[in-house]
Amino acid sequence: MSTKTKNMERRNIQISGGSTYVISLPKKWIEKLNLKNGDSMQIVNNPNNSITLSADSIQEESTTYPEIKIKKTDSVESIKRKIISLYISGHSFMVLNSPRAKIETDVRSMVMKLIRTKFVGTEIIESDSESITIKVLSTIPEMKLELAFNRMFKSTSNMFSETMHAIEKGDSEYAQEIVHMDDEINRFSYYLTRNLVMALDDANILSALGLEKTSQAIGYKRIITCVERIADHISTIAKVVVDMEKNISKTPKDIINTYQKTIELFDKTMTLISERNYSQAEKHAEEIEALIDETNALVKSTKTNSEASIVYQNLIYQNRRILDYILDISEVVMNDTVDSIVSMKTIENTEA
Repeated sequence: MSTKTKNMERRNIQISGGSTYVISLPKKWIEKLNLKNGDSMQIVNNPNNSITLSADSIQEESTTYPEIKIKKTDSVESIKRKIISLYISGHSFMVLNSPRAKIETDVRSMVMKLIRTKFVGTEIIESDSESITIKVLSTIPEMKLELAFNRMFKSTSNMFSETMHAIEKGDSEYAQEIVHMDDEINRFSYYLTRNLVMALDDANILSALGLEKTSQAIGYKRIITCVERIADHISTIAKVVVDMEKNISKTPKDIINTYQKTIELFDKTMTLISERNYSQAEKHAEEIEALIDETNALVKSTKTNSEASIVYQNLIYQNRRILDYILDISEVVMNDTVDSIVSMKTIENTEA
């Protein structure tokens, strides 16, 4: 016996052999997965009291792929955004096509640089004057989410530390090198986001990432976005150092000390995410808020119209935004672990 809605079927559980429960599966669903009698499937008992049923492996690759048709009016940036969006959304195969026209050199150069610096495990497998074929070589994540995330975090922390040293020394050439470190952070961000998007639809990928439930993907995506934004602000700080005029005096010690405290708080954040402790996250949030107050006071103390003061205020503002994102990460940890510090009560039936 079954009942149907537009996107769901409800079927009754039956007992077989006295000790095994069975349930029939809709024929159309099985045919869509290209499965047959005798094939095995994975059954996952999820923490949210649901069961996920999935094929052991994909029996047939998709017969469709996205094609980006390049028009004369398309800018290089517009084409770039389309490629990035397709990569992040989980597509493993895409084609750029310029009908009846040669793909411009600047577009071809952009694609090659994008694949080399921003995508993981991706190659151009075919190319001619009018088309470029891009393929992601592996659909299953090559590393656990936590490992890739740790690398992204450490790269960002190193970028921050090196930027602070460039500020202390007033080294504009080294600051220029730091600006390009942001490419590596974006590379991890795209890779992690792509895997989280695919994990929402595929229990095998969710398991390969080391996650137990799909709701965890939402928190991780928010954290990844925060770290990426932090790296963007660090890159902006490095650009400020590059643009500093020689007549600007040495950066005040108060600003350097604030940066050092921010780096220490950022480094603690990684521990919070791995340990998942509500009390520690709450204490960490209080420390961040205290430094935000200290930073706000520092802004007020540098309010003058001099050229140097404007530069210093910009440096402080960028650090203030970094603190906001670190605080957001602490809040994600608290939201995800609050159940561990409260007691759950049964709702009493008040009906007469």
